[in-house]
Amino acid sequence: MKTVVFVSEKGGVGKTRLSDELYFYYMRQNVPVSLYSFDGQYKNRNNDKKVDNPEVAVVDTPGRLMDDKTIQTIQGADVVVIPTRPTGGNIEAFTRTVALVKENEDCPIIIAVNGVNRFTASVSFMEWLQKYRQKETLDLVMSIPQSEAIVQAENYSCSVNEINKYCPATQAVNTLCDKISQLAGLPVEKRQAKSKKLIAK
Repeated sequence: MKTVVFVSEKGGVGKTRLSDELYFYYMRQNVPVSLYSFDGQYKNRNNDKKVDNPEVAVVDTPGRLMDDKTIQTIQGADVVVIPTRPTGGNIEAFTRTVALVKENEDCPIIIAVNGVNRFTASVSFMEWLQKYRQKETLDLVMSIPQSEAIVQAENYSCSVNEINKYCPATQAVNTLCDKISQLAGLPVEKRQAKSKKLIAK
């Protein structure tokens, strides 16, 4: 069984949304998947999202200082995803999370910058992250644009693919899931390209 862990010391960065999206990603492919949440506020959320003998376990950890259970989960991970929001207020928790993950596991790490936009705070964060990435030799940083489709998917407890299959945020989420799967040695979803309608003159 492969294990993908979503971890961040800070809450509100999109761990739950992205772990849900990865769960839906494998469900669409009929890959046996279980989704586990260690976050107390969601303790009953996943009772119907566990299967016997899963091929992949998706783990959503709590947004707080890492406890022993979270560290043990990281130590058993095949891929760790560290979501963050693109603002200066996230930097301290983000850098501590990266350090703790690198200290406890030698597996692929994906940084998922969630809610990227054209505002100054977001642009400044991305510039800072580029320098930090080189310093810490982080291999993979992926950005997900701010989107109403993601908010709607949260409201309806469904995949963003069911809201708007072709919006940039959906494409970014799908690309993130593809990359996680590649790194974990799991199937990558085959998707149809957007069809171009012929316009009669």
